[in-house]
Amino acid sequence: MTTTPSSLSLSLCNCYSYLQRCFLFVPVFIYLISFPLYAEDLEEKSAELDSVRHQIEDVKTSMEKARLETDALQTELKKNETSAGNITLNIREIERQIQQRNERLNQLNDRKSVRERALVKQKQALSQQIRSAYMVGKNDYMKLLLNQEDPARVGRALAYYDYHNQARAQQINSVNTEIETITQLENTIKRENDALFKLKKNQLAKEREISQSRRERENILAKLLNELEKQGLELQALQQQEQETKNLLEKLTEEQARDDRGSVAFFEDIPPFNSLKGKLDWPIKGKILTRYGSRKQGGKLKWQGVVINAELGVDVQAVSGGQVVFADWFRNLGLLIIIDHGDGYMSLYGYNQSLLKKTGDWVLPGEIISLAGDSGGQLRSGVYFEIRNNGSPVNPARWCRN
Repeated sequence: MTTTPSSLSLSLCNCYSYLQRCFLFVPVFIYLISFPLYAEDLEEKSAELDSVRHQIEDVKTSMEKARLETDALQTELKKNETSAGNITLNIREIERQIQQRNERLNQLNDRKSVRERALVKQKQALSQQIRSAYMVGKNDYMKLLLNQEDPARVGRALAYYDYHNQARAQQINSVNTEIETITQLENTIKRENDALFKLKKNQLAKEREISQSRRERENILAKLLNELEKQGLELQALQQQEQETKNLLEKLTEEQARDDRGSVAFFEDIPPFNSLKGKLDWPIKGKILTRYGSRKQGGKLKWQGVVINAELGVDVQAVSGGQVVFADWFRNLGLLIIIDHGDGYMSLYGYNQSLLKKTGDWVLPGEIISLAGDSGGQLRSGVYFEIRNNGSPVNPARWCRN
């Protein structure tokens, strides 16, 4: 069979038309083949999304649980450190009483020594009088009465004997009085010694109590630091403390602005705080561990005050006169005192072991207000010190003497 060009062309056209019709069904065919794959991928992505959502919920639940646990530990730390501060004050008071008792005991022993020396002299004088009377003779008095000599001479002699008798009687009374006084002093000294023994015994008990409290604090602090580190909440805790401090100072500033009665009279004898720049004494002597403006842990926050190294229990002094507007435990700053110096200036003293002043007290420059410590969960003892002007922190190094 011979193929003509026209028949070949027709054949090719028919083939092309057939192929076109076939290609129309290719997408449908591909879709039908791939539909199960798309469905499987959709289900997988949906499952992944659900898993992520569950993970987010788990993280939220975990973070909330961690927050509650850290809050509970902070509350426990506050209770422990506040109690320890009170125990320290009790020990301090006991030591003061022991010192007073010792001083009184020394005074009583000195008085007893003086009385004993006086008693020796009284006994010596009485012995001398008795010997003199013996030398004169016990019958002289009767002889004088029976003698018929000059009545005036007899009267003088009788007066002489009466004088010596009265003198002896007085000496005997003096000796008895000294003996009674010494006996009373000895009884008083015994009572003082008993009281001193009880005070020292109480002091030892309080010292054991504070040691136990310190051990409990270490356990609480270890749990707290572990929880913060585990959840990565260190930065969050620092940010929270900074915000809470700011809120507290704003509140105190507003309260002082509303109630400024009595401050004018108090500040009349004290130079204005803004005139004391570069003239203030530091609240405590010691090495500055962290400086104003230096980076905190993580590098995102800066120190708004300074930390001064100090041993536990060292006296902390007010840098200037003013009124205590806050004296309580505060998160991360521990036992905290804030003093309002007028004209918008305040000073803050944190990390204290014990507070010696309460809210509302007036203090003078250099007056002892607290004892240095490590409250607020600090790992070493010292004092955190800030100066603020209208709520904003300023560099304490520019206000205190170098």
